[in-house]
Amino acid sequence: MEVSNLALKQLCRYLAGYQCELSEINNSLLIGSTQNGLLELDYYVDVDDEFYEEILELLAFADFAPFLGTLRLSAPDEGINGTRSWDLEPLTRGEGTYQNLKLLEIQGTQPQHHNRTIIGKFAEQGIVARLLDKMPNLEQLSIPSAPSPAFFKRNSHPLKHLTIQTGYNTQDFILNLAQSTCFSQLKTLDFTDYSETYIQNHEEHKTPLSHYLQLFNSNALPHLESLTLRYSLLNETDTANLKKTPLGSQLDLLKLLPSS
Repeated sequence: MEVSNLALKQLCRYLAGYQCELSEINNSLLIGSTQNGLLELDYYVDVDDEFYEEILELLAFADFAPFLGTLRLSAPDEGINGTRSWDLEPLTRGEGTYQNLKLLEIQGTQPQHHNRTIIGKFAEQGIVARLLDKMPNLEQLSIPSAPSPAFFKRNSHPLKHLTIQTGYNTQDFILNLAQSTCFSQLKTLDFTDYSETYIQNHEEHKTPLSHYLQLFNSNALPHLESLTLRYSLLNETDTANLKKTPLGSQLDLLKLLPSS
């Protein structure tokens, strides 16, 4: 316990040092608190923050990663050509495992935003799967890009709450989830489908009804209680039919937004 306390204090000292620099240079802000020997970190980061990569790499060190309990990343609504991109690669570079991390929240596109928020430079490229490999006890995940198929190629994982914005590519998320066996503990799912309505034939990029049918007739989510589907192609008839399926009958709440 003594070594753990020293490591946590050292991490906090490093972050406090960064915060002093950040307050003088730009609008980025680190807010940290300790709870039960773990660090809860909120990082509001300017898109041009020169310390961003360094700070994420620091968290990935083997000495520090185990002491992170909560990580939230948020940013101003600033981007390039209408896109705000999160680079999460630095979180995977270190040898540390985030064995005590319970919550990872990467801010997505908000209703008032003018930029679409995604992970990576227009492609997620499997980074979410690589992050989850290092987060064996994560219970709550919120991300602004749909994960690649590699996200589902793992043994049982204790994830309980999942919020997904698909960004520029659904990567067949609903179909991959239907065919998976690793997220049997999931209780809530909030899924935002492809929403780039300015693109010609944008509905062709959305999740087809057949994928939802596979999910609702699968055994992939035996403990799911609440399912929110945003901007899907589903109509009232589709919804009524889905409610008659095994998953539909199991759910306490099935919500489609905006309502049809």
